[in-house]
Amino acid sequence: MAIEKRKAIKLTAIVLAVLTIFAAIFTAIYFVRQDAPIADNTLNVETENGFDNTKTYAMPETMAFTAKSLAAAQANGQTVDVKIKASVSPWDAANQAVDYSIAWGVAPTHGKEAVTDYVTVTQDADGSLTATISCKKAFDSDKIIVTVTTRDGGYTAKCTVSFVGVANSIVINNSTLNPISDSKRGVYYQLGTNKTYNFDIALDNVFGKVGSQNLTVTLGGSGELYFGDEFVSGDSGMGSFSNMAKRKMSDMVNKFITSATISGNTLTLKTGSTVIENYYDEMVNDDEYYTGTTYKGRYVFYDEYDLTGGKDYNTNSEANVAAIPSCYFTVTVKDTVSGVSETIRIWLVTSVKSVSLDKTNVSI
Repeated sequence: MAIEKRKAIKLTAIVLAVLTIFAAIFTAIYFVRQDAPIADNTLNVETENGFDNTKTYAMPETMAFTAKSLAAAQANGQTVDVKIKASVSPWDAANQAVDYSIAWGVAPTHGKEAVTDYVTVTQDADGSLTATISCKKAFDSDKIIVTVTTRDGGYTAKCTVSFVGVANSIVINNSTLNPISDSKRGVYYQLGTNKTYNFDIALDNVFGKVGSQNLTVTLGGSGELYFGDEFVSGDSGMGSFSNMAKRKMSDMVNKFITSATISGNTLTLKTGSTVIENYYDEMVNDDEYYTGTTYKGRYVFYDEYDLTGGKDYNTNSEANVAAIPSCYFTVTVKDTVSGVSETIRIWLVTSVKSVSLDKTNVSI
């Protein structure tokens, strides 16, 4: 009987020892393991993205302060404050006390300065699980590490703090082109046909430090003009328009700006071979009877020599004369990280193709 009792006691001791080991391992994993990705364990501190500085957030593995949130706070003479709370496991551990500390991580720019000049961590009370992380000023692409350590066992968990210098403005500029300004088309760039143009894209914020960015480009347009099918007689040279209708500049922009790409911070535009006043979709010759040529989808131009006609031609051509000074194409560059964008206006003119001399000899 005594032997069985000793066996039972021994077995109980082994079980308790195993449970204690598992509890210790679990606690160590909970605090130390930082390489395992955990869903929703990143806190982006953004004033317009649902962040609430009155709430207490579970301590995340990563935290990002943004230029927008810091600028908003500094405008009121404040810091950006985030209250976090660590969790000790198991939940019923007798000693729940922890200590918070802060230090530079990878910090090539500001690493020699005091980390507390940029970010501080302040516990609510001695040993408290809750603490407030405060961002004072921008620290570029450097990383700051906030560490919480249990007083019982010395287990640690780390939060990597970064600063995201998102843009709040975009400027598009070409150093060799001066934009034109008029009362109808506004401020726009006049580009020649069959050419390639490079524009510089500059992103900025109140700190002059923009980090993450993702630039996209879209084309558009403003205004409507009449287009139609013009038949030009092979005998008389007279023209006649039919099937005239308005077309939006936004629907035709790819005919005139044939390519728009971004590489790094450079916007490259390639222009088409014709201006809108000379545009037509297709030319069809009457090869069977040689009666003339049809220009499909042609811009309804004004003919000062009265060699062109058609039902409503005069009305529509005069409408184009009045409307075309207000028409333009648009190129919009957007940073999807910050959401800011900038649009420039474009209009095409015919480029010089050659120069020639009169072949006639002149004797003086």
